[in-house]
Formats: sequence, C-alpha cells, structure tokens
Amino acid sequence: MLILFLIHFCFNIIIFLNFEKIERFVNIYDVPDKKLKLHKKKTPILGGLILLINFLIYFCFQIYLFDQFILTEYSNFKIREILSILILFLSLFFIGLYDDKYKLNPNNKLFFLSVFILLSLLLNKDLIINFISLSFIEKYIYFENFSIFFTLFCILILINSLNFYDGINGQSCINFIIIFSYLFLKSEMNPFYLYSIFFVTFVLYLNIKNKLFLGDSGVFLLGAIVSVSFIYEYNIEKSIIHVDEIFFLLLLPGIDLVRLTFLRAVKGKNTFLGDRNHIHHLLIKKFSLFYTNLILIIISIVPIILFLYTSLNFYIIFLLFLLFYILLIATCRIND
Repeated sequence: MLILFLIHFCFNIIIFLNFEKIERFVNIYDVPDKKLKLHKKKTPILGGLILLINFLIYFCFQIYLFDQFILTEYSNFKIREILSILILFLSLFFIGLYDDKYKLNPNNKLFFLSVFILLSLLLNKDLIINFISLSFIEKYIYFENFSIFFTLFCILILINSLNFYDGINGQSCINFIIIFSYLFLKSEMNPFYLYSIFFVTFVLYLNIKNKLFLGDSGVFLLGAIVSVSFIYEYNIEKSIIHVDEIFFLLLLPGIDLVRLTFLRAVKGKNTFLGDRNHIHHLLIKKFSLFYTNLILIIISIVPIILFLYTSLNFYIIFLLFLLFYILLIATCRIND
C-alpha cells in the first residue's frame, strides 16, 4: 500500500505544480452571475476530474497488481459486476461534467442519471436493495418486485441531496470526508475509504484556496461511490445493520432537500432550479465561512453520534434534530 500512496502523492503534487496549465487545458469554469453565484472570479471546475483520475489509479492498482477490487479484499467480483460499477461511476461523472460545461436541463439530467443507474443495477444484482432493517421495527421490510426501483429512488435522492448541499467552499468536501470517515470505521478500516478521505482532502485544500470547485461532476462521482459503498456495507459486509444509520448520517442534506423542494413547489417554481435559500446560504449571511462550515459539521455528526452511542431512540433523535433545524433556519431569517 506504500507504493500506491506514493503514486497518488506524486500524481497530486504534479497536479498542484501544473494546476494553471491543467485549468487552461480543461477550460470548464463556474462564472459568477451576481445572482446565485456570488464568487468574485471565474473558477475552474476541476474537482471531479482530479478525483476521477485518483480513483481510477486506485482501482487499476487493486485490480491488476493485487487482484482485488475497489471495496473489498475478499470478494470475487465477476467482470460484469466490475463493469457495472465502473459504468455507474464514469457515466455519472460525465453527466455531471457535461452539466458543468453546458448546463443540462434538470429533467434531462434526471433522465440520464436514472438510465445509467438502472443499467448498473441490471448488470449487478448485488447493488439492489431487496429489504431494509429499521431499529424501531422488528421485522424486515421487503420490496420484492419493486426492489430495483426502490434502489434507484434511494440513489437518486442521495445524489440530489448531496448536490443541493454543495454551495460554499469546503462544505461538500467536508461532508464527504465525514461520510468516508464513518465508512472507514464501520468497515473495520477498509483502506479504500482511507484513500477516499485523502483524495477528497486534497480537493478540499484547493477548494478552500479558491483554486477550484467540485462541480456536478465531482458531486455525482462521489455520490455514486458513496451509494455503492453504503449498499456494499449493508448488503454484503453487513457492517451497517440498520438503515437508520445512513438516514442520520445524511439527515442534514436530506432535510434541507425536502424543505427547499417543498418551498419551491408551493411557490410554483421548478424544484430543480437553484436559489439562495439553502441552509449554507442562510448561515453565510450571519457567520464567516469558517464558522458556517463548523456549524454544519456539528449539525451533521451529532445525530449519528446520538444514534450510535446513546440510548435515545430514533424518534427522539429525529425530533430533536428537526426542532434545532427549524430554530436555526428561523434565527437566520431574523432581520434577513
């Protein structure tokens, strides 16, 4: 693993030293519009590309040198199953990249995401969630013939909530670091998650320095990887026993997605079109970037900590979070 680390380290040093050349070559920028995009200068959307190349290096190293595959040291994945996961990662990355460059229509974007996710699920039955286990219900809930559609729905909700949650420097990368850290601990220190933290931390550094944005390409790629990781740990490794854990880990992005979708629908607006009502937009008006991200980190990790390490049940944790979330939103809107 030391060799692999050195390869990644050298690759990222090369990127850092030649960043301006790479920026001009790729030529995909997020341009401020003084409405939704308030950054001061056009910023390259390179986070997804840097992450993709890092992950591909990792995958190739595991497959060809150690005869291992991505998320496990023990599974014997068939070629079709390997292909299905690569199709998912690459297709979602390129959909996001196209959107970063040309701005896909939201309905078309949802269609293409659904098509490639479904294709991956049809090629790999291990990615399909056939049942869920909840801490407050004794029996499993089976989906039978609707399993593939339930899985599609879960992946789409996860990716869209994470995409909605990407709005200020550092926010999205920090959230993915929290998720991969959780997976690293739950999986008994699977090195894949440790490397994922390393990759995202490098992009976080460049993002905080205003050198790049993650973009839809980065969020969609990481969203696909996180989705597969959750399903893998739940379906195969059984390290995640109840899906409540995933629910609480993603509660903040999820609840913000629900609030924004509801508000836009009530106002008759397209639910996929952006605005500045996200929780990070409200917080950044009251606090600095550092304190905004700190508040978001605390809100993100408290529910999962309470669920894993206290005797509080699902309903109490959820209601406490919901109450705090509502009070925080209301406080931010005072004198807004």
